[in-house]
Order: sequence, then C-alpha cells, then structure tokens
Amino acid sequence: MDVWMDSGVAWHCARKMYEDADALEPADGVLEGVDQFRGWFQSLLLTSVAAQDAIPYKRIHVHGFCVDDNNKKMSKSLGNVVDPETITDGSLRQKALGADGLRLWV
Repeated sequence: MDVWMDSGVAWHCARKMYEDADALEPADGVLEGVDQFRGWFQSLLLTSVAAQDAIPYKRIHVHGFCVDDNNKKMSKSLGNVVDPETITDGSLRQKALGADGLRLWV
C-alpha cells in the first residue's frame, strides 16, 4: 500500500465538511516542499481523478529547504542542523536570545 494514501485523500475530507460537496471547486492551491512531487501532490491528484474524475487543486506552490554553509540541505541525519540550545544560550556566534527568541527564530 502507498504510504501517501491516507494523506492523498485529504481532498475528500475537506469536501465532506460542506453540505453541497459536489458544487465545490478545486482548491486554489496546495503548498509543500519540493520533495513532495512524487508523494503527496501525486497522491492527491491520482486519487481525486480516479474517484471523481476531477482535479483536487488548481496550482502547486513549492518551497525549498534551509541549507547549511556548504549549500547542502539541512537534515538531522546529515548532522548539519542548528541545535536550538545554541540559539537560547548564545553559543552560536551571537548573543543569547532565550526561549522567546527561539520561538521567533523558528
């Protein structure tokens, strides 16, 4: 089974919230990371077309990723992420921002 199947039918759940679901237009757009073209975007499209012969969205808006000093995608598995504690305690070449500063930074 496709791991994206449950989120791929999100268009159906959103339409069920309205009484006249058949009269609804597709969503103006969806927003996700660029890595979702073969996952969520495709599952939304394929399940909607298969079930109702209609597109679930009109546009796709994508965003990139945060990158490190070497222009590589930041990832916990690569170990190139910023430790939140360095933001709160100021050990990352800056003054300490505290918990509120971290909330604003994120």
